[in-house]
Amino acid sequence: MGLPAIALVQMEVKPGRPDLNAERMLAFIAQAREAGAEVVVFSELCISGYILGDLWEMDAYVEDFAAYSDEICRASTGLIVIFGNVAVDPVHMGQDGRRRKYNAVYVCSNGEYAVREAVPAGLPCGVHPKTLHPNYRFFDDDRHFFSLRHLAEAEGRSLDDWLHPYKVRLKDGRSFSFGVQLCEDMWCEDYCHSGEPLDTLALYHRRGAEAVFNLSSSPFTWQKSDKRNRVVRQILERSPLPFFYVNQVGAQNNGKNIIVFDGDSTAYTASGDIACRARPWREQLVLTGRGEVAPPQSEIEAQYASILTGLRHLDDVRGAKSKFLIATSGGVDSSVVCCLLERAFGPERVFAVNMPTRFNAAVTQDNARSLCAALGVDYLCCPIESLYEAVAALVQGAEFSVGQGEYTRLVDENVQARIRFADVLSGLAAKYGLVFTSNGNKTEVALGYATLYGDVSGAVAPIADLYKVQVFALARFLNEDVYGRVVVPENLLDGSVMPSAELSEAQDVTQGLGDPIKYGYHDAVLRQFIEYRRHSSDLLQWFIEGVLLEKLEWDDAARFRAYFPDARSWIEDLEWVERQVRINYFKRIQAPPVIVLSKRAFGFDLRETQQPPYAPRRCEQLKAEALKVRI
Repeated sequence: MGLPAIALVQMEVKPGRPDLNAERMLAFIAQAREAGAEVVVFSELCISGYILGDLWEMDAYVEDFAAYSDEICRASTGLIVIFGNVAVDPVHMGQDGRRRKYNAVYVCSNGEYAVREAVPAGLPCGVHPKTLHPNYRFFDDDRHFFSLRHLAEAEGRSLDDWLHPYKVRLKDGRSFSFGVQLCEDMWCEDYCHSGEPLDTLALYHRRGAEAVFNLSSSPFTWQKSDKRNRVVRQILERSPLPFFYVNQVGAQNNGKNIIVFDGDSTAYTASGDIACRARPWREQLVLTGRGEVAPPQSEIEAQYASILTGLRHLDDVRGAKSKFLIATSGGVDSSVVCCLLERAFGPERVFAVNMPTRFNAAVTQDNARSLCAALGVDYLCCPIESLYEAVAALVQGAEFSVGQGEYTRLVDENVQARIRFADVLSGLAAKYGLVFTSNGNKTEVALGYATLYGDVSGAVAPIADLYKVQVFALARFLNEDVYGRVVVPENLLDGSVMPSAELSEAQDVTQGLGDPIKYGYHDAVLRQFIEYRRHSSDLLQWFIEGVLLEKLEWDDAARFRAYFPDARSWIEDLEWVERQVRINYFKRIQAPPVIVLSKRAFGFDLRETQQPPYAPRRCEQLKAEALKVRI
């Protein structure tokens, strides 16, 4: 006998707004009922939201979140409804010394919570807690929730005692038996129980389940869906069973990272083939019997959709349709951010200001003006030369009793950056009620090539998880695929205008002068340090073995030789990169929230500390060996 008609609901979850989420769920339940569905499945913590930080410690909120489950249960007339929400144990304490809470699946049918008589007493009716808690990246499940593993340990029982399928009767009198999981429970190969992977699906299979539903709140990372497909197939090889993965869309925010969710809800056959898949980044009710399989996205398409999702989340945070202010320098970073704002909110909600001094070339000023004209964005030119001269003169002339001090080129450059952002941009934002952005890319953020209280400021950093080479790729995508015309000026993309901060004569783009960063190569090195947690000793070993460029996935050998005539110059550059990453943490921790796009983003995704310089003891030996290598 076949499975009942199943509707997977890929819904935008608004964190901390159970009223809006429950209202949306009720609408989807009505839609599913009208479409003939017998089972309706939502995502993990779809009523409360997931990334709520220590709001989970406030009982008033948690009790309110949990109470919304009753509204969803009452709406389950003639249906089986499966959804995620927090569940509260009013009697026992959790490991944080507060009332015990579960990140749980709720199962209800015909207006009542489903009962599993084989499960030990103590859990709220219809509730199944998450078994495996992620404690990596920005996840802190054990900080707030009591897992099924903890429950089994506390009760002195086997975990298997709670892993019984639900058996619920359908409208036609048939019984439907199924297992439920929450997100991390799928990734069981990384967890062991009695020396084996803690595979809850396998136990459901042995106990007669006809299907398993995995309710997830799984953030977007490029190619995560490919890995998930492999993991599901591997699990189903051991225990063939129809498998349904339900994820959410939208964004959630921990204050340092804006975490985006792409959905990608998928129904798998018992052999692990994809039977149907929702379109990413949008709400959708998927009826599993229809066999719709959304086409895959390219990496650049996914990055573009991710950033727009993260930006639009700011309206939810502020509870209003904000208007945005951007400092447009005429460079590629601010040009791309301006385009993203226009695509996310429309030109009428975007305002741009160019703030030149004598160091800003006519070509970049023209770039800023033409970009805004092409986008229909309100544009203002606000020269700061006189203000810059006054502040520079004041700082140069001011003296403490110890002496005159040293007014260096770097001090002069930072004066300009702070005038632009701390004074003019923030003043205009306050005057017009605007939100302004930080336009730095990941390469600059990592190396500290930015001014604290200057361009390191604003409400959001849209491209701070894209390396410079990725920003160029996104600029080309915007021109070719989004707008179908030149919006980002071609002189930025063909190399005729160098990337430059234009803060001194040493950064004169008309003379081919620009940033002191080896874009492309440094991007590749930083990716190893940040995403893959490599140390310079690893790169030294690769250099000695002759596989450095292969490991970096950067194959421009000619440019590498031009950058580094000998091994000593390469080692000095490697030491500089590592030092810059280490000493500029203090800027990153004060930076605006970053929209997460990569395997590891600055913010709470990558938890850095301020620390003194230290290298593993083998580094000196490796450097000595590396000096013998001919480039």
